[in-house]
Amino acid sequence: MTDIRLAYDITVLGTYFSWPDSKTGIFRVTEEILNNLVQMPSIKTDLISLCGEEIVFTSVGCEEYLKSRQSQERPCFSHFQNVHFQATYQSRLSLEWLYSIFFRQYFSENFHQRSKFSLEALLVRGSSKILDKSKFFKFDIYRHFNPKSFDVFHSPYYKLPSREVTKDLPRLITIYDLIPITAKQFVNASLNSYFFRLLNSIDCEHDWVACISEHTKQEFCSYTGFPEERAFVTYLAADSLFSPLEDKSKINQVRARYGIPDSEYFLCLASHLDPRKNIFHLIKSFVRLISENPHMDVNLVLIGTLRFEREDVAKALSEFSNYRDRIIFTGYVPDEDLTPIYNGSVAFVFPSLYEGFGLPILEAMQSGTPVISSNSTSMPEVAGDAAILVDPTSEDQLCAAMLDILQDQTLRSDLIARGLKQARAFSWERCTQETVEIYKKMMSSV
Repeated sequence: MTDIRLAYDITVLGTYFSWPDSKTGIFRVTEEILNNLVQMPSIKTDLISLCGEEIVFTSVGCEEYLKSRQSQERPCFSHFQNVHFQATYQSRLSLEWLYSIFFRQYFSENFHQRSKFSLEALLVRGSSKILDKSKFFKFDIYRHFNPKSFDVFHSPYYKLPSREVTKDLPRLITIYDLIPITAKQFVNASLNSYFFRLLNSIDCEHDWVACISEHTKQEFCSYTGFPEERAFVTYLAADSLFSPLEDKSKINQVRARYGIPDSEYFLCLASHLDPRKNIFHLIKSFVRLISENPHMDVNLVLIGTLRFEREDVAKALSEFSNYRDRIIFTGYVPDEDLTPIYNGSVAFVFPSLYEGFGLPILEAMQSGTPVISSNSTSMPEVAGDAAILVDPTSEDQLCAAMLDILQDQTLRSDLIARGLKQARAFSWERCTQETVEIYKKMMSSV
């Protein structure tokens, strides 16, 4: 087979890699596919940052991202040594070195751990905004990209560049969900506006789309009129890091680190604790469960960054303050600690109102943890027959499911076995290979 010369946009990796609690969801998908692409001899992958709107900032971030991966000794990053990042901007006054020095401060290891009101933070962020808006910056910086050097362009998240930049190069974009359209109450105005710009960047007659679930594909094609023959489903997968653990001491050590008591606990993972994850409903159902069964010694553990204030979470804690010691918020948890926490839980509960896929379902299953999942949007596709599916608006169903898990060891064992089997049906190797098959179709259509 002829080698595929791929321009793979890593703007999302360059923008967020220095925020530890942002390495979830789309960041994870972009990186996992990249990890597999760079191991395929037939794919000549160049990393670019063409989709970002602040092209100098994101380009510097992508360079720093690649350096950070090449410096790590983890086996999953060993193939990055020969990967090339192609800067997609140039300075008319040859000031690339100056911009690189300046913006690199933002991506330093401890920059985001400092107060946003610190002198360094104010200088870097303030100067960045001034530069981005200045006439000098607009004059000096221009996009630099040669589409003839590639066979395929892939944006795994951000909107596609203009055709003036990519010319006739075949382009693929990954669509995760249509939440800003079909569930816009869960997104802010700026994200809603950006999503429409993303949709407008897609040429329905020439571009190609990868969707992470059949549900997302059907919603996307129905809303946009995009032809289904150029829209494909590439299912995601759980990281191989997630697996059943026999070492109880490791589980106990991690539990202690995050203040999780020794008793049984239900677990929910909601990366930003946003309203779409239905946290208030989960807390309310859990409180009802332990109120009606006061003899049960069980807690609720919620994993997700505490960087954002959430009204529904605050409301739940206020309304159910008498049960505050039974509800544990861990904050952000890195992957290496997630596996023990999954393993220690009696069940993973995921009553989300809307998901483009629902990756934590597979992570829990692959860890050998029983799953209770919402029966809405894409989640039944992911869970199959290996989870208890409930209406995410029904307290009765969620309470009954949690009670069944606690009281029926046979049910738990059955869900664990079915969950492990279901998780094996998904893999990043398969996701990447299906993505490569789309590249081939794109090339053959030219």
